Parts: sequence; structure tokens; C-alpha cells
Amino acid sequence: MKPGKPHSFCILLGALIAAGCGTAASAPPAGTGASPAASATPVTVSGQAPGPARRAAADARAILGKFVPPPGAVRLAGKPALPGGSPTMGLSSATQADATAYWRASGAPTTLRAWEKARVSGSFARQDVIAGPPSWNTLYSLPAVPGVLPTREMNVQFYDAGGGTTVIMAEAMVSWTLPRPAAEVVPASVTVVTIAPSGPVPPPLPAPVTITSAPVVRQLAALVNGLPRSTVAEGVPCPMAAGFTLTFRAAPGGPPVAVADGPGACSQVTFTVSGKDEPALLPPDAGAYDAAVVKIAGLHWTPG
Repeated sequence: MKPGKPHSFCILLGALIAAGCGTAASAPPAGTGASPAASATPVTVSGQAPGPARRAAADARAILGKFVPPPGAVRLAGKPALPGGSPTMGLSSATQADATAYWRASGAPTTLRAWEKARVSGSFARQDVIAGPPSWNTLYSLPAVPGVLPTREMNVQFYDAGGGTTVIMAEAMVSWTLPRPAAEVVPASVTVVTIAPSGPVPPPLPAPVTITSAPVVRQLAALVNGLPRSTVAEGVPCPMAAGFTLTFRAAPGGPPVAVADGPGACSQVTFTVSGKDEPALLPPDAGAYDAAVVKIAGLHWTPG
């Protein structure tokens, strides 16, 4: 079973396809304040949740305010024509806020990207994802706000506009967590859990294990109940993954009360309660979830 974090973004050819590809805690926005240009930038919001949406929109503006335009760069009024075949980045979340701005600057894309990387705040983690004509990019990421904003990123992309000029796009992308109703949990009445491998697990497959230890059952139920609802957008291509099927029962041999299966496609955990399909769940880190199941249950299975 292969551990790993869920993919927060996808690479798309051409224009960005918007929105296609626990307990709320207070935390400061991405910085001490967005620049005036960032504050004036319209924010595109997908998903329905007024409070979290406002929080994500404010964070997106603050993140965009961390972009440092190169000397002489001219802010553009809107999205310019970009070289054909240019890939770009997009979140795979159905609940997200996006703040985007464009600049035109003199110089080669690779030179300007290196200049930018030296000046964006060190609080961001960096990852070069697109490297090669007609565009280059660096994806900057901030830590999640647990239970509130799982993904906080800024894609800074440099497009070769010809004639020694470059178009720069800075796009802040912030997703938020949907509230999980109290009814969508493993009931407290469960006393038994059966754990079986799930997904494309290479042979030999471990045999299912049934656990009746009350503390272990409670901890596994709490693990599942602590997962946020998935915000992965419909239609996003998702690779399959290996995980576990946790089947909770109120008594040995009784019917399933709740079933958590995964992490599977897009690192999601499918979830049913009393035979009813509930919204999928999404561990912040699929590998950590797998490891937690193994540790709590005292199994000798090795994820990966």
C-alpha cells in the first residue's frame, strides 16, 4: 500500500478549468497584509459556504500580495493571449477561491523565474512543476490551517511572449473544508471492527482481521470521524491507490453499521452509515492515515 499525500493540484493544457480539474479554528491570513494591487484583485469562488468562502477569499488575496513583480513589470488589466499549448496549474477542489493577476516584463522567463524565487517569502515551500517552453512555473505552498483551509498555494508562471518579453501570471489558490454533519460519523454503538486490504494491493494479500478490543475500536472510529469531507471536484482524473476497508459492527457477526474504504481514488475514503452512502472523506495525508490504521490496530502490515 503506497503512502502519500493527496494531490492538491492538476496540470491542465490550455486555459484553467475552474473547479474542474472538523472544527473551525481561527488563524491569521497568509501575511501581514496584501498589497494594494492584490486587495483590488477580484477573487473567483466556487462552492457554497459563506463563512469558509470569505475566509478562503481573504487568504487568497493575502497570498497574492506576497508576489513581488520584477523591476519594470507592467500590471495588465486582464488575462492576455498566452502561447498556444501552455499548461497551467489548477486545484482539484470543488470549494476554492482564486485570485489571479498578470504582468508583462522584459527578460527571459527562466531569468525572471529565478529572480522571483529569490524574493518570495521563505515561509512558502517551493516546487518547480512546469519546465520548458512555452512556459515555466514555480508552485509556492503555505501550511494548511487544519480543519479550515487544507490547501494554500500560489502558482507563479512565466510565459515566453517573444521579442525578449515575458508574461507573468501569479495565481493564489485556496481551498476550504466543508463542515461535516454530526450524523455522518461512525456511531458510538460499534464494538467490533474488521480490517481488510483495499484497492490494488500486490499479493500476497493479508487476511482480514477482526478486532473486539473496545479501546482499539474507539480509536479507529475516532480516526475516521476526524476526517474532513472530501472537496475533490467531480470529473477530476484520479489514480487508484491501496488502503483499507474498515467495517464497524455493533456486535460480532452483526450487520455493518459503518464502512470506511480507502484511501482510494484521489486519496478519498468512501463512507457508508447503515448502508447509506455518505459524502466521501479526504485524509490530509493518505500515507499518514494508512500508518495510523496499522499502528492503532497493532497490525504487522506494511503500507507501501
